Amino acid sequence: MKRWIAAAFAATGLALAQVVPWGLGVERGKAVLVFTSNCADAAAAPQVKARVVLVLPEGRRCQVGGAEVFQDSGGLWRATFYVGREPRVVVLKEGHQIVATTKPLTPELANAVNQVLEDDQRYAPRFALKIRPGYRLAGDLAGYTGLVVFWKEGCPWCEKERDDLARLCRELPVLLVSNTPGKPELPECTRRGDWQLYHDWGIPMAPSHVWVEEGVVKWIDIGHRPKAYEAITGLWERGSERR
Repeated sequence: MKRWIAAAFAATGLALAQVVPWGLGVERGKAVLVFTSNCADAAAAPQVKARVVLVLPEGRRCQVGGAEVFQDSGGLWRATFYVGREPRVVVLKEGHQIVATTKPLTPELANAVNQVLEDDQRYAPRFALKIRPGYRLAGDLAGYTGLVVFWKEGCPWCEKERDDLARLCRELPVLLVSNTPGKPELPECTRRGDWQLYHDWGIPMAPSHVWVEEGVVKWIDIGHRPKAYEAITGLWERGSERR
């Protein structure tokens, strides 16, 4: 990102973020997400030169010109994009969350967003996944519904998720693909010592999370997730509505 654009966003309180999880339909191209319950916060959507998605709390309804409206069932999107305070505007480009701010989408902010979207910086893939949402698994996971977590004992970022993961293992089907399947840590979880699965799926690091429904990959998240419990339970609830 050009320095003067980055400086302009720093002045408006925007923060840099991370790779977008696969499975929500916004991992390709350009998009601007507006998280709010007040539809006036997206009033400048027609000025944005990209897809704008107004992400409303479940049960809230309205229409805003120039924006798609999405009901955030179970709060999955809010957990995925670390939304606390609202309104929150999140800018996505080529599978990366570029910047985000807790401000409404005003004409001034829309102009700044367009500058970021038009910046010629390229965001090359950081890894080459061999699975995608819609990929059907084979073998003993062909009918599996639940979470697959790629984990490594002693990994600092894995340790940050330990409490969330233990809670998830008590409440949901979780398969922990670990380097130490026999160790007593996280006894709530079903362990599988299978480093081949890292290679077969193209998983580049631990921790990583893959949500599966009836043997079909639905959602992929690479790296540490601060709100792992909220995001994963949101996936479970959304899947339960379809089952």
